[in-house]
Amino acid sequence: MSRIRDRLAATTVDPKWLRILAFVVVAIAASFALIAGQLTEPDPPLEGEPASRTYTADRLIKVVDMEATQVRRDEEADAVPTVYTPDEDVPPEVQAEIESFFAAVSLQSFHDQVRPAEEPPTTTTTTSSTTTTTLAEEESPDGETTTTSSSTTTTSTSTSTSTTTTTLAIPDLGTQDEALALAYGFLSDTTRRTFVDIANEDLSRVADGETELLLDALLDDTVRIVATSYAPDGIRSDELTDVRNDLISQPPLLSAREYPDRDAAARAVAELVVFFLQPNLLADPGATQAAVDLAIAAVNAEPTSVTFVEGGDIVKQGDVVSATQSAAIADLLSRAPQNPKRAAAAIVVVGVIGLLTAYLRRNRAQLWAQPRMFFLFGLLVVLAAVAARLVGSFVPEGDPAIGYVMPSAAFGYLGGILFDTRVAVLMSVPVAVFVGITTGDIGLVVFSAAAVLAPLPFIFKAASMRELRVAIFYTALVVAPMAASIAWFFGEDNFAGEAAFYGFGGGLLGGLIGLGIVPYLDNAFALTTTLTLLDLTDRNHPALRLLEERAPGTFNHSMLVGTLAGRAARAIDADPLLAEAVAYYHDLGKTENPHLFIENQFGAANPHNWMAPEESAAVVRNHVVDGIRLAREYRIPPDVASGIRQHHGTSLMRFFYHKALEERSADDVNADDFRHIGQKPQSREMAIVMLADAVEAAARSLAYLDNPTADGLRKVVEQVVEEKMEDGQLDESALTFGDLTNVKEALVDALNSHYHHRIVYPKFAEDQPPEEPEPVL
Repeated sequence: MSRIRDRLAATTVDPKWLRILAFVVVAIAASFALIAGQLTEPDPPLEGEPASRTYTADRLIKVVDMEATQVRRDEEADAVPTVYTPDEDVPPEVQAEIESFFAAVSLQSFHDQVRPAEEPPTTTTTTSSTTTTTLAEEESPDGETTTTSSSTTTTSTSTSTSTTTTTLAIPDLGTQDEALALAYGFLSDTTRRTFVDIANEDLSRVADGETELLLDALLDDTVRIVATSYAPDGIRSDELTDVRNDLISQPPLLSAREYPDRDAAARAVAELVVFFLQPNLLADPGATQAAVDLAIAAVNAEPTSVTFVEGGDIVKQGDVVSATQSAAIADLLSRAPQNPKRAAAAIVVVGVIGLLTAYLRRNRAQLWAQPRMFFLFGLLVVLAAVAARLVGSFVPEGDPAIGYVMPSAAFGYLGGILFDTRVAVLMSVPVAVFVGITTGDIGLVVFSAAAVLAPLPFIFKAASMRELRVAIFYTALVVAPMAASIAWFFGEDNFAGEAAFYGFGGGLLGGLIGLGIVPYLDNAFALTTTLTLLDLTDRNHPALRLLEERAPGTFNHSMLVGTLAGRAARAIDADPLLAEAVAYYHDLGKTENPHLFIENQFGAANPHNWMAPEESAAVVRNHVVDGIRLAREYRIPPDVASGIRQHHGTSLMRFFYHKALEERSADDVNADDFRHIGQKPQSREMAIVMLADAVEAAARSLAYLDNPTADGLRKVVEQVVEEKMEDGQLDESALTFGDLTNVKEALVDALNSHYHHRIVYPKFAEDQPPEEPEPVL
């Protein structure tokens, strides 16, 4: 901070160019803070939220209805049939299983035995055969067990010329059924008995000499039924149950044969086919998913869309936004032109800064003449833009209540403390305009301008930290109802209570921010603010501690001068804190040679008794030079340090001047050798310090010589003021005759309070006769 201050103070550039530079920098910085990434349209309202305003289509807007499109996708995906792949091996395998069953049922091995014999030959061969029939279980390819019979025949042959004998053991029906049950136990007893009966019927037919067998015809019918079941497209796994149920409920028609029981035979065939029938169409998940993907792709190629015509409302304010409406609003906002809006905002910013600059140039000549002050004002404008940007970023659309937390009051504190009340009022203009750019809310614009003004009545005469802290609380109390009123008047919804809550918080926040920033800014720009003066008037300040340690008499004199100056400043509505601070440091230079000043000698011999008048005048004159050097060393602000140069002005050191006249003729004495080399007071506060310093010294001298009275003190004050006026020391200050009258009254009252009468305590030494008067310096 000190580097910035030193550079600004040491600059030798033409102030005109510095002001132009400040204008350009402030305009660019404020525009960037407000425009960069900010002046885009707000995000579209989310699905399911109420619309904060009515959105109207500025052109034909066509958006995809994602919900309806998804419904179509689901419908098309569900409509895709499962893709099946045929298994060509299944029908032959089923037919082979059925043929194996018929082979197991058949009694064909006994047909030759029962078939009628032919004419006997001349030579008869007698054959004795023993046939053993064995039933064996075989496992079919599909895992089922099949029972087969085999016959082993032992034949012995003898040649005879007369007879033939054949022996074959034919199993009875029960034995046949048991053998069949071992291999095909899954068939019902009725079905097995039906097939056994037909097999035995074939045996009888063979014995009767017939050649057409029922089992052969039944096998053909069964194979036909299987082929019919698989025709034309095959059987899917989900269809197998229906096919089996159809066969059971509607037994197939058999060819015209003389079955023992045609219906039983049909039911038996149906049951046999039901148990052997297998699906030959297998689901193909990969092919099915590919078909689903194609169907979905077709929907995606032509999704369901909703069209909003130009000039039509997409959604009205307060209505719940659908997904389609949200997408349409997003499309509307994404194509809205942004560059013209940004350019307009930049023009507004430049225009506002230009108007502020013109006002300062025409109405605040003193501020305009100091480039560093113009830079500081510009910095406040940039900070206002940043604050408005932050508030605009945090205020959710449709909920402006939180915007009332805007710390606009901070700029009232900054303007009022760093500058004055008029500049603080002026700061309300950029703050309000910038808030309008970032939020577009007229209520927040009015509130921001009013909040800048809120702290001014409370900080106008604040002269202590306590008063500044109280000002923060009072400001918050004022801002809260103001926020509620503005929100109630301009807001469409009833959020006055929320606005009051946020307004109170914004008032507190603004005070904390403003007073927190002030010390850094006043140090950086070498300003003398209330906080700076409070710090300077702290008895623990290093410079005051130096004064107290090295020159305690001067320290006490300075404290009393500060009391007088503060009281006089209040009497004419000047700055009492500045007057007190200047008074505290006006004799800082006496710490270099404290023993040469009467107030620090405490009864010791006065060196000036042996010094030439000109030498004594030079010593006294140097305390001003030393004071200026020490003020620079201790970083005393220029507004206070100037009091060191101005508290004596160019007045005459009358004591040493008259001493010289006593020693020499008037022609040999040059009055300029006995004048201070300072500067006449340039403000009311500096003039007050000059008068208070001289009055305090004269009153102390009077008290040393005699017991002061109210009339005596008044005469001292009148005499000092008249002398300063006649010497022209007050000519360059802004004091008026009315001010001087009030100042004199205040000084008299303060002196009377200080030099009040006390009772005479007994047994104390009587007053000693007055000594030779010493010079009052």
